[in-house]
Amino acid sequence: MKPRPKAPKVEQYIPRPGIDLVQVLQLSAPEANRTDRYLSWEELRYRRAPQPLDSEGWWVGLKLHRMQARQALSLKDRKGVAFSYTVTRMMQSLLHQIDMQGGGILHASNQNLLSETDRNRYLLTSLMDEAIMSSLLEGAAVTRAEAKELLRSNRSPLNTHERMVTNNYRTMQLLMSWKDAPLTRERILSLHRTMTEGTIPLEKSGALRTDADKVRIEASASGEIIHIPPSADTLPERLDALCAFANNEDGEYIHPVLRAIMLHFWLAYDHPFIDGNGRTARALFYWAMLKSGYWLFEYISISQEIYRHAKSYYNAFIHSEEDDNDLNYFLTDQLSTIHHSITSLMEYLERRSAEQTELNSRLKGRPEFNHRQKALLAEMLKNPDMRTRVTAHCREFNTVRQTARTDLAALVDAGMLLVHKQGNEFIYTPAANLKQLISG
Repeated sequence: MKPRPKAPKVEQYIPRPGIDLVQVLQLSAPEANRTDRYLSWEELRYRRAPQPLDSEGWWVGLKLHRMQARQALSLKDRKGVAFSYTVTRMMQSLLHQIDMQGGGILHASNQNLLSETDRNRYLLTSLMDEAIMSSLLEGAAVTRAEAKELLRSNRSPLNTHERMVTNNYRTMQLLMSWKDAPLTRERILSLHRTMTEGTIPLEKSGALRTDADKVRIEASASGEIIHIPPSADTLPERLDALCAFANNEDGEYIHPVLRAIMLHFWLAYDHPFIDGNGRTARALFYWAMLKSGYWLFEYISISQEIYRHAKSYYNAFIHSEEDDNDLNYFLTDQLSTIHHSITSLMEYLERRSAEQTELNSRLKGRPEFNHRQKALLAEMLKNPDMRTRVTAHCREFNTVRQTARTDLAALVDAGMLLVHKQGNEFIYTPAANLKQLISG
């Protein structure tokens, strides 16, 4: 595999005959002001440069625009050079959309879905989705259906892959209780311990790596080393600096969404553990968003969107490190991910509202069914292979076991569900003719 292309250096650039630096800046300005992309050299070199510039001149002009308003961060690379960023028009646009979407829209447009019961259900679903997708990103070999059944049933995990999912779920629950607390090194270690318990050696869970661990990040296809994290002996100091940044101890204003994304990158860059760094980094992002009052993120899974665009996610890390510590690659990638994740939630709620309206219409003649039973029937109409049990019904609808038993038994009596015993539990599945029964 060919080595990664090296970008031209600004300080070594010599304009072609007949072109001066003013022209270089003028001709590269349209690309610098775009609100739909933030090109790396790897991408730009394959595009047609504005004439009479060549690709090298176009890149240098773009870099000069990007360097004009750069702000250095307390995050430094392993050589002591600061990472920096610029709030571009693209970032301003995405931040505005996230702030607008993350406010009262969910309440305003979906009031009928947000009873206390519904809020609990959506919160549970979101925590499950984030736990599952974040684990899949890190190589857990389990299907989404299997993982959801595992979490809904609250059974013990059978292997390391299932334990990754349950650990991630427990960690997301833990974050909810920490959202008003400051971040400390001890909390990060506790977060990692919860995330990795039973999946890595006991002495490494919740413990910083050592130089003997020789952690390196390699490209999966070529085996090329693409990241060497900072020396292990600097990790305590670096984690303390990360916490100070997370807690805004310097008083410097950085948009809270950008600060949350920077925390995500920072922990992933430092790679302080032998495993579980990505999951812990994404958990820190959630903590920061919730702490900053973005309550909507209780209901959003960014890992679903990251999983769909995993190559873009990992390239954003690489480009930020390779291109003079320009954090904008990672910031723009994650802002786009957040925006799409919120949009997906809105679309999901609209679908749920339509489905609930249709189901209520079908069941108009069956007033004996409560909102929990109707919601379960709606799920089973969409997923004919779905299985549930009393424990899962309790968790999903935040109710006691007797109420769950009554709900399920009534649906069995109505012929809507079938039931059979598996071990010490009863398993409930939809009747083969469920759609006809509801429509009839």
